[in-house]
Amino acid sequence: MSSHLMLKSLKILIVFLLLYSAVAVQAKELTILTDNWPPYNFKKDNRIVGISTELIEAALQKSKVKYKIKLYPFKRALITVKNTPNTMLFTVARIPQREEYFAWIGPIYPREVNLYRLKNRTDIKIESVADIRRYRTGVLSGGSVELFFIEHSFHAEDYSLVIKSDQLLKMLFKKRVDLIPGDPNDLAYQMKELGYKYSEIEIAYPLSTEGAYYMVANKKTSHKLIKRIQECLDEIIETGSRDKIINKYLN
Repeated sequence: MSSHLMLKSLKILIVFLLLYSAVAVQAKELTILTDNWPPYNFKKDNRIVGISTELIEAALQKSKVKYKIKLYPFKRALITVKNTPNTMLFTVARIPQREEYFAWIGPIYPREVNLYRLKNRTDIKIESVADIRRYRTGVLSGGSVELFFIEHSFHAEDYSLVIKSDQLLKMLFKKRVDLIPGDPNDLAYQMKELGYKYSEIEIAYPLSTEGAYYMVANKKTSHKLIKRIQECLDEIIETGSRDKIINKYLN
């Protein structure tokens, strides 16, 4: 065989392998994990729905990838995605402590986290992070607020861990805790669903208005796939679809 024919055959083989690789990546089914955090992601009428869920599903479908969504406790989901190929998780705060462990897709939504108290608890006065230790705070296991507390040298006895974020409001109103973290959207939605009035709580201390919420992927995930999903998510948000979805759940 001449060198020209050999070179041509080699080029054909390379193109075939690249196409095969792309099809193989496309054919793999992704396992998308999320936790129960209304209104961003939660189970209703035997379906996983929510603001983030609708945005992520729209991006995945536009990307033409195969996927299935499962509901997991948040901390377990984080550990699973960190260690398991072809897995992703939303909705996750992008904070420095998590940065190196995942590939990031987003932002899905801006982030605002405050500590809330019952409005009639005028005895609760917080001027600094150190003051928080004087009160009992309910915190999601593995969540960004727990990491914040650990970073600021809080001890396990300084707060109460829960595995589902929707437990926090109930604990606050039953006076099992003095403070709970949350953002205005999730608390407004959950209070409406539980029959509480938003006017019954107020911000005791602002924790963070920095960063945003993302979907994270196992670091072995194809860079091309990550890029494709990112581009599709950006296109969907640019059309104004996110605002319509937010209004659907909050109004």
